[in-house]
Amino acid sequence: MVSMKNKVIIASSFGMALEWYDFFTYSYVATIIAPLFFPSINPIASLLAVYVTFFIGFLGRPLGGIVFGYLGDKLGRRYSLIFTILLTGFSVFFIGLLPTYYQIGILAPILLALLRFLDGVALGGEWGGAFSLTSEYVNPNRRGLYSGILQSTVSIASLLVTGLILLITILIGVKGFDVIGWRIVFMSGLLIAIIGLIIRLRIEDSPVFRKLQGEGKISKNPLSEAIKNYWKPLLTGLLIVGIINGAWYYTNFAYSISYATTIAKKFHYPYVTLQTVDFAVFIASIIGIFASIMFGYLSDLIGRRKQIIINSIFAIVLAFPYYYLLLQGNFLSIASSIIIGAILIYYFAGAITPIFLVELFPPQVRYTGISMAYQIGVGFIGGLTPFILTYLVYATHNIFSPVLFTIITGLVVLGLSLRAIKETKGSIYEGEDILRTSK
Repeated sequence: MVSMKNKVIIASSFGMALEWYDFFTYSYVATIIAPLFFPSINPIASLLAVYVTFFIGFLGRPLGGIVFGYLGDKLGRRYSLIFTILLTGFSVFFIGLLPTYYQIGILAPILLALLRFLDGVALGGEWGGAFSLTSEYVNPNRRGLYSGILQSTVSIASLLVTGLILLITILIGVKGFDVIGWRIVFMSGLLIAIIGLIIRLRIEDSPVFRKLQGEGKISKNPLSEAIKNYWKPLLTGLLIVGIINGAWYYTNFAYSISYATTIAKKFHYPYVTLQTVDFAVFIASIIGIFASIMFGYLSDLIGRRKQIIINSIFAIVLAFPYYYLLLQGNFLSIASSIIIGAILIYYFAGAITPIFLVELFPPQVRYTGISMAYQIGVGFIGGLTPFILTYLVYATHNIFSPVLFTIITGLVVLGLSLRAIKETKGSIYEGEDILRTSK
């Protein structure tokens, strides 16, 4: 018989996988949908338009984090998570049904932006709820491990999307994928939502939340309390997670695709096909499943702060080699770049930043606090990163200008880690003492 804790982990994993499934799909097919929804003579201009719409999805995430975070801290984590997975599933599905600019004109990009926004609202509530619920079921000394397990769904979603793209391309060819295949990938997201919903309807809320609720210790206004009493952790967490899980993540798993294909070609550097980069991401995603769990467990041994510091140093040192390898025009170099970027620049600390946020806030304002920090940070810093990097190249006419962005963001994380944060591993708040005996 499956325990309630395991049911919660499975239910949370499906929602997390769906969250990343949509953003991966949009990122991976950006070069395909750019001319369909934003036709232009200049391919980089079309990409800029796609990345603006990409960012619109992130604009909805802070709103979703605030709304569903508030409801999750007042009424329970489970109730918010039921609504978020439904809204996400239908938003992804309808993107796959959208007519193009050539069929309905300006209405096409408007509808795309609207669906991206609604999807962002849903996803804004999903992430914080999944980690709040799971962390309040497990032993505090094992939170890093379970954070890594949940974060491995990022790789699973990437694996699912890239694998589906490769399969559809094999079955109907590159031209077939450009016409109908990308739509199938989007619409398939609804199936993940349905399975996740069925599981979520069968779980209980966290024992920590139920204990505080029974003792009448639920916050009257978790939003105002989080901002008033925890603004420093909010700001620090926002910047650190916004860079690691936002800027560096979307650099490696979204921007790299356009950089090694469209941008490399425009600047007369060796370039490769979308499928070549897609296969490199596919391999990195397989490795990432195990890397997330391993690095999550590592943080239970050495602590969250030390791991974040080491990660920032990796980002600074590897910035130039990363972009250099992406421009070599062969699979081995591109795969090496993306795998190095995944393991040492993203997964090393990206696997444990969620639990780092969880341990910054007490359960009374946790869902609200971590949702705001993550969604605002990742939403604005991460959501704008592909656009910023594309614009840097466009404005400076220097294909290596993104290197400076990675170095500067690395210095920001390093400075904050050294001066603004303390070790959070093993933090225990009111109501969480019952978790000490959890396995």
